[in-house]
Amino acid sequence: MSLFPVVGRKQPRLRVAWWVIVALLCLGIFMHLIPFFIMISTSFKPASEAMAMPPTLFPREPTLAGWELAFNMTASARSLISQPLSQYFINSVIMTVGTLLLSIPITSMSAYACSKLLKGRSARYWFFFFIGTLMLPGIVTLIPSYLLTRNFPFPLPVAPTIPGTETPFPTIRIWNTFWAVILPAGFSAGNFLLFKGFFDSIPDSIINAARVDGGSEFNIFRRIVLPMSVPVFAVTIYFQFSGTWESYLWPLVVIQDSSIAPLTLAVRRLVDAFTYAGTTNAQTALGQSANVSNLVNQGLSWNGLMVLGLLQAIPVFLFFIVVREYLLKGVRIQGLK
Repeated sequence: MSLFPVVGRKQPRLRVAWWVIVALLCLGIFMHLIPFFIMISTSFKPASEAMAMPPTLFPREPTLAGWELAFNMTASARSLISQPLSQYFINSVIMTVGTLLLSIPITSMSAYACSKLLKGRSARYWFFFFIGTLMLPGIVTLIPSYLLTRNFPFPLPVAPTIPGTETPFPTIRIWNTFWAVILPAGFSAGNFLLFKGFFDSIPDSIINAARVDGGSEFNIFRRIVLPMSVPVFAVTIYFQFSGTWESYLWPLVVIQDSSIAPLTLAVRRLVDAFTYAGTTNAQTALGQSANVSNLVNQGLSWNGLMVLGLLQAIPVFLFFIVVREYLLKGVRIQGLK
């Protein structure tokens, strides 16, 4: 559905408003793409040009030194991080896929239960219970979530004792494991609202007809509701994927072992390592130090960091390309509501 009808665009006032909106949208798209263009351009620049002032838009002497850093780690780069970049990439994939496999089924089934199974006051209470986490900023729950990983399933510094005894309840220490990232993301209140809003639009007559035919609630959800809900599943999966893939603060808190660290932590550690080595400072990098000059020539500067940033963003972009049709359908559905 167009913002302005085709016939109405012939009127002078609507025509001016139409082109103003088009110009503003084009300006927004252009400003949104500028940082991405600078990242691509800088990734092909030599370090001296990447740090030159004033900066250049296009590389004058294109080089693949930054890309070689990512795909063929040199001895100097290996000394800055303990694991190859491929290992950090695999760790991010494990955390993201594990979160999706746990969060999407739990959230969607919870929303389906509140929408089609619970009625009356109980449905209202459970709805408020599920969306209650939206009322608290994420930073407020950071410490309880951290304690939960130390003494799962108790978000306490020390596990409580069994009543009548001095023996503490058995706990599981998931801190510094993949589960420390996956389990706390097992439910998403934002996705719950998206799921419930979509499930509410499904006529109850379809569900009741399936029940009359003898279908169980799980089979009804799997064979009827799920095929009808592909757009909202695409939206929630994309949001969950991008949020988990790009998360930094929570993995920084609960992941200490570099062998299981995600790519976001690796990129940050490389930024700190490059800064400490002096390869991101123009005066130091372009000075007389032969050691620093060697690191710069190997791509251990802003050109290499831009490559790492692009590699971090490419999976989210590719996933958007895959689900874009369903994603746009989901956006239209939520807009029509």
